[in-house]
Amino acid sequence: MGRQDEIRLIAYHIWEEENCPAGHDCEHWLKAEAIWDEQQKQKAVKQSTKAKAVKKKHAKT
Repeated sequence: MGRQDEIRLIAYHIWEEENCPAGHDCEHWLKAEAIWDEQQKQKAVKQSTKAKAVKKKHAKT
């Protein structure tokens, strides 16, 4: 699934959580983008941390 599809899904969930209001598409999209961006940052940190741990483990052997 691509970036836009993931954001669309997040925006849809936001829309549902807010009881499906009309006319808030842009607001929901922007919130969804911010959530997606934060998720990507968290994934990058986890991957970096994991890579450092693996590198450190191999350095000890």
